[in-house]
Amino acid sequence: MKLAFASNNGVFVSQHFGRAQRFVIIDIDELTHTWRFVEMRENDTPCKLGEHDEGKFEKSIEIISDCQVLIAVQVGNQAKFRLHMQGVQVLESSGFIEKLIADYIKYLKRLPFGGYKRREVIDDHPCFSSKAHNTKGRLHLPVSPACNIQCRFCARSQNIVEDRPGVSAGILKPEETVDVVREALKLCPEITVVGIAGPGDTLATSHAIKTFKMVHVEFPKLIKCLSTNGLELPGKAQELWGVGVRTITVTVNAVDSEILKKIVSWVKGDKDLIASQLAGIRECANTGMAVKVNTVLIPGINDGHIADIAKSVKAAGATCHNIIPLIPQNEFADIEPPTCEQIEGARREAGQYLQQFRHCKHCRADACGIPGISDLSKELFENRQLETFSHG
Repeated sequence: MKLAFASNNGVFVSQHFGRAQRFVIIDIDELTHTWRFVEMRENDTPCKLGEHDEGKFEKSIEIISDCQVLIAVQVGNQAKFRLHMQGVQVLESSGFIEKLIADYIKYLKRLPFGGYKRREVIDDHPCFSSKAHNTKGRLHLPVSPACNIQCRFCARSQNIVEDRPGVSAGILKPEETVDVVREALKLCPEITVVGIAGPGDTLATSHAIKTFKMVHVEFPKLIKCLSTNGLELPGKAQELWGVGVRTITVTVNAVDSEILKKIVSWVKGDKDLIASQLAGIRECANTGMAVKVNTVLIPGINDGHIADIAKSVKAAGATCHNIIPLIPQNEFADIEPPTCEQIEGARREAGQYLQQFRHCKHCRADACGIPGISDLSKELFENRQLETFSHG
């Protein structure tokens, strides 16, 4: 995440926002809590001799709009409002920049995660951490029946044989999920994460939030994780936090509208999917969630665009990136999946901006067990009457 400091000398914060001639930009890795200097940005101050220049004011906002935090001696109410609308947290303080950075890192480490520290949550999550991948389990609850976009590579299916996203044995009702979690923990005591990843989009209906509300009450120590395409994510961060969600995965396959048109055939309500995704990521990151971005690598379509995606979602607040090879199906059935060399090349490009996760197993929407070690979904769901998918 990026922090901006109102400082004219690059060492000490001693300026009001409207009078700052420069902003020092630093970047903090939210996983390791290490930081680095990025750059010094020049600013044409909007407030001089008691006069306020509106054009320069908007330019000052724009200069730091990619940052998650501004630290200045004082910030006026109008500037606070405008920065808040851009997703920038405002802190009023003065002092040496290195000391303020150290204090902010201490704050990050103290963020509440339902009894866990942020680092512990990530380390215990097999879909966020390589440390947990072969030792910790996860349960996906297939409660989301419908989707609000159509990706050209997506083919949702109801069966017990395919091992890929968008597939489950059926749909659970939210009211059934507490019992299912209890059964899953008996089958696999190593489960640390209860996630919802489909088979439709988790925010296209209210089922996922209803589920987390009930599950979090019964199992407060289990990590709650949501996967979404992000279309309905803006405005949901506080509600998701309130029902226990501390980690979220957003699938972002393009940050260029022309490329996106080649990947997504329709979006419900003709909403701006890219804008929704970036706004939702920013809101979730500002709330305190750990945000991972999934990107499906599609040769000939977005393979030259992966670094741009990583750069954009990093600026919005994502801390981890998972590049997934295309599974040729639906409209993309004739596209060859990327080679190992292509995947590694994309990871190198994206790795300039975000930590790369390399252990994804293309999990089903009703997966249960330790990824790569055990799959207990058939045993968990074989005697249950499950509902069928919605195609809305």
